[in-house]
Amino acid sequence: MDLPKQVTDKQVNEDALFALKQEINEMKLSSYAKVNLEKEVVGLKKEVSLLRGRNEQATTEANQWRDEALRPVNKRGSVAVNTPEGPVRGTPKPRWTDNVPEVDKWREEYRNLRNLHQLANIEAEDLKKKRVEAEVKRMEAEQQVKKLEEKMSKLTASGEKTRMGEGTNLKERLEEVALRSARKGVKATPNRFGGKAFVAEASNTATEVNDREEFIEEEKKKLRMLRKAGLEPLCKEAGIKVGRVEETICELVQYRAKLRFGSLSREGVAAKEACSFVDVEDDTSKETRDGENVDERFVEL
Repeated sequence: MDLPKQVTDKQVNEDALFALKQEINEMKLSSYAKVNLEKEVVGLKKEVSLLRGRNEQATTEANQWRDEALRPVNKRGSVAVNTPEGPVRGTPKPRWTDNVPEVDKWREEYRNLRNLHQLANIEAEDLKKKRVEAEVKRMEAEQQVKKLEEKMSKLTASGEKTRMGEGTNLKERLEEVALRSARKGVKATPNRFGGKAFVAEASNTATEVNDREEFIEEEKKKLRMLRKAGLEPLCKEAGIKVGRVEETICELVQYRAKLRFGSLSREGVAAKEACSFVDVEDDTSKETRDGENVDERFVEL
């Protein structure tokens, strides 16, 4: 007994749902019809206002023609000439009517919605393509930046750079100092300061030290322009641990100077320190020159 009752209750519920759906559809149709009616009323109002304007313009023009014809100075006399009136032209505006089936209305609306959906899909595809192209360009730019950084690090490490400006010409200064001390009467003791060979070696070492210091200053200026992110690949290549920026720059500069000029030996440092003694006058040589003018000899450079 319960099963037939459940079946009948189910059928009743389905009928009620179907009736509700029908009622909802009718309400939708009535709302659409109301919207269309409002649009039609707005269109009619615009058309009526346009026709009124045209009518006023035509009436004004006809009055002007009539006044022109009725003037006493006119050759035509008192003959009134009216403007000819033609038949009303124009096609009626297409509107929704009651005789159009509801199915055609829904089909037309469905076509419009489908066209809008297709246009939205096309715009979305275009936006996706543009986004992919922008991402590809960004990746290419990053790769170019990495390549340029690698080239710059290789060039600075191998010493392929151009010098801007002139450094101090230490060699000429050393020669002038040696010549001046010789004129003052420095005694040419055998192997005293090494003679010409020592002066040449000292000048070469001093020039090398000068170039090394100039190279270090230029490299520091270049590396200070880079940030910490730009120093990381250079430190990785040189095998240096990244720490504070200034300490890291100093270590990188020393590493590159070592690659460029090699390690500075102790003999070179000693020769550089000995260069400062060439400029000093020898007092004993002066006394010897005053006492024994015959035996003294001068350094000729």
